Amino acid sequence: MKTVEFYYDLVSPYSYLARGRVAGICESVGAELVMRPAFLGGVHKLSGNQAPVAVPLKGRHAVKDIHRWARYYGLAMRFPEPFPFRTMTTMRAAVYCEEIGRLDEFNREAFRLYWEEGGAPEGLEADESGPLKEVARRVGLDPEELLDAAGTDRVKVRLKEKTEAAVERGVFGMPTFFVGEEMFWGNDRLHFVQEALR
Repeated sequence: MKTVEFYYDLVSPYSYLARGRVAGICESVGAELVMRPAFLGGVHKLSGNQAPVAVPLKGRHAVKDIHRWARYYGLAMRFPEPFPFRTMTTMRAAVYCEEIGRLDEFNREAFRLYWEEGGAPEGLEADESGPLKEVARRVGLDPEELLDAAGTDRVKVRLKEKTEAAVERGVFGMPTFFVGEEMFWGNDRLHFVQEALR
């Protein structure tokens, strides 16, 4: 069975946009979708890249572009204010959920809360515990247990290792997809992902 590996961070709007579409592509060709959580801030720092919002003209255009893609895909979109928002603890929680076999449910509810319902952490200095507790409740996990796990040294190290491994593989932004060793970057490259699978 062919596999699509999907590197993402919950702060990435293009990862939100791509998630449903790439899942549909995988289903249509009988491929497995493997989600690869990593910390986008760390990816940018290690790769020398920067977020679109760091360039004012690009950032303003990106917000319009994101809404355009959401309409095109028929997706709900409540763009978080302020943006970007903090996801260090969120992505550590994702790593923990991956370890216990609950990553799919976690991603589903976290993407929904953060990008469709206006429930994202409120900025780069925000406490992520409130949104994460809500995600935990939705997926049937104990909220305090999830937060405690995300705060352990072991999980912190695992996210750091995953982020470093992503950059070593060539990842410089998100979403990034691999079909075998062929890399595709960006929501607008999904037709190439589909082509590679076929």
